[in-house]
Amino acid sequence: MKAPSTNARAGFLIVLLAAIFTYGLVRAFSIRFATGDVYPDYSSMKASPTGAKLLYDSLARTPGLTVSRNYSPLEYSDESHTAIFLLAIDATLFAGAPEPYIEPLERLANRGNRVVAALTWESDEKPEHVQELEKRWHVKFGFDKGQKWLYFAEAPDWRVLDRDGARILAIERSFQKGSMVLFAESRDFSNRSVAKLDRVDRISAAIGAESRIVFDEQHFGLTESGTVVGLARRFRLTGMAIGLALCAALFIWKNATSFPPPAGTVPRESLSGRTSMAGLNTLLRRHIKPADLAATCWSEWLVSNGRDVLPERRARAEAILRDRGRQPLEAVRAMEIVLHAKGPL
Repeated sequence: MKAPSTNARAGFLIVLLAAIFTYGLVRAFSIRFATGDVYPDYSSMKASPTGAKLLYDSLARTPGLTVSRNYSPLEYSDESHTAIFLLAIDATLFAGAPEPYIEPLERLANRGNRVVAALTWESDEKPEHVQELEKRWHVKFGFDKGQKWLYFAEAPDWRVLDRDGARILAIERSFQKGSMVLFAESRDFSNRSVAKLDRVDRISAAIGAESRIVFDEQHFGLTESGTVVGLARRFRLTGMAIGLALCAALFIWKNATSFPPPAGTVPRESLSGRTSMAGLNTLLRRHIKPADLAATCWSEWLVSNGRDVLPERRARAEAILRDRGRQPLEAVRAMEIVLHAKGPL
């Protein structure tokens, strides 16, 4: 039985290493996507303690509730009679300029939705540039620098849902056909808080009587691109794509030929050809007439040896050339005798 060649073993090793690397890469990405580490905090797709996936999954398994995610800008939303959750909105972006969330959230609420906006704040100082919030909704922020705790200091037109002493933590207000709920912090919706079951009543109050719930992911910068990869991920076709890629790699490796071919793989063939004299003879036949062959050889010979020839020998050789009765080869031999003869002619 013939042993496999070195190149075949090397090719198989390369394909095997590529397959292992691809599997490891896909596995690493699968783990990261499964835990949601690639998503922002409070995203409904993040499974770590700072995410909100546990709340999303729990509500999705609750009978009578329909839960989904939104990846489109709020101004394009046509939802109605829906509880829309926007978690971890930066306090300054929510209430400040140049494009605060206030106006699009009002439009959503006016259509009959229950908009739940939970804020977040990471700075050591009180949020600034929130005049729009104070002007339109009469809500003022308060901030505890020691605990880095954001809360509502004043909300005269709102109903208080949760407070800690003088600090207002959650408020609610009606807007035409719908309502708005504001949370000063987003911690009640995190996986850590939901797992402890200590803020379930606040979450239930935020949802209200709506049976349809939408978690907004667009404000996190998460959008649907509509790519082939997105469709494959949605319909769980990643494994099939990896299998097809592996089959393609094996097919290419099977049909590939190394260059140059390995030694001993190319059969030796004897190639017939012509000698140098035969080639010269062919050239002469193509370009020189037989009657002019001896004269051509004589003129070429004189180029290199004309100075060494005695005048009488040269005259004798040229006389032989003028004899048209001689054949070219016979004339050349006669001239050679004249040129190399010893003594007087």
